[in-house]
Amino acid sequence: PLPRPPALEFLNLSAMNTFTSRPDLFAICTPVNVNRFETLLTLAKHPNPVFVKSVCQGLRKGFWPWADTHYGVYPTTLDVPSPSLSSDQEWNFLWDQIIKEESVGRYSRNFGPDLLPGMYSMPIHAVPKEGGKFRLVMNHGAGDFSLNSMIAKEDIARVTLDNVQDLGDAL
Repeated sequence: PLPRPPALEFLNLSAMNTFTSRPDLFAICTPVNVNRFETLLTLAKHPNPVFVKSVCQGLRKGFWPWADTHYGVYPTTLDVPSPSLSSDQEWNFLWDQIIKEESVGRYSRNFGPDLLPGMYSMPIHAVPKEGGKFRLVMNHGAGDFSLNSMIAKEDIARVTLDNVQDLGDAL
């Protein structure tokens, strides 16, 4: 089965309170009709029903990314600032991307100027592409307490997590 959060993660009461008090900020969005998917795999007598159950639970409640948040060691909340932008074009691109990502449910809606307990904010960048356009990049490796530092390399060795097809192949 796919991993679920370790018991230690549930001891982070600040983060747990944020999850329970603001579920609107942590919506699980998927184009998959999970009930139908589960029914099809069950009717087909999938050889690994425990795995099927874990995948469906992840589609309903979210997946655990093999992370160790270092509860009690890492800060409860962290805001790593984005670098200064070099042009109005970059600023406009990033603003438009934020609006787009929010409109399709990949970013939470605005909840105020301050992060809530348990939240981390990593810097975003506008990386130039050919033709004068930009690409949005989120730097999950920035700083001493980065999101990437919470995932042990040996836990994801030989796993490319760039898209759903890669994830499926890895499983």
